[in-house]
Amino acid sequence: GAVSLDTVQQILGFTPQTDAPVDTSPVTDTPAISSSSATNSTTSSGSVSSPENLEEYFKEASETYGVDINLLKAIARQESNFNPSATSSAGAMGVMQLMPSTAKGLGVTNAYDAQENIMGGAKFISQLVEQFKGYSNGLELAIAGYNAGPYAVIKYGYQIPPYKETQNYVKKVLGIIIRAVG
Repeated sequence: GAVSLDTVQQILGFTPQTDAPVDTSPVTDTPAISSSSATNSTTSSGSVSSPENLEEYFKEASETYGVDINLLKAIARQESNFNPSATSSAGAMGVMQLMPSTAKGLGVTNAYDAQENIMGGAKFISQLVEQFKGYSNGLELAIAGYNAGPYAVIKYGYQIPPYKETQNYVKKVLGIIIRAVG
C-alpha cells in the first residue's frame, strides 16, 4: 500500500516548523516501491542495512549532523549502492556521490575516502533539511535538492523539479526507508 509523506517524516523525526511559511500545495502520497528487493534492504533492527565496514561512519555522520541514519543509508544505497569507488558519468564520486564542487564546498578533500564522503553527504543533506524544513513537503524537497541541487527546487517553486530522474530518485529513497522501517 501507499505510505504518506507525513508518515515517513514521522518515522525520520522530521517535523516542519510551524512558524515558517508552509507550502500549501497538495502533497501526494508517495507509493512504496515494489518489495521485490526488500529482502536485502532491511535488517532485523528495522533500519536500512549497510555494509558492516561503513556502519560506524553512518553512525558518526548521523550523530554529528543530526540526520536520521536511515535517510543517510537510503541516499547511499540509491546513489552508489555503498560503493566508495563509484564514479558517475557526471563526475559524482564515492558512497554519497558528491560532485567535485559540492565536495570541495563541504570540505571533503578525498571524495573516495568512505568516511570523509559519508560525512560530507550528511553535512549536505543536513543543510538541505534545514533549508526546506518550513515546507510541508520539506523532506521530499531536501531529497530532491540532494539529487538536482537546491536551486532547482527553488526555481520550481519549492516543489520537486519536473525532472524524471529527480522524481524517481525521491520515490526510491523514500521507498528504501519505508521498506526498512515502515
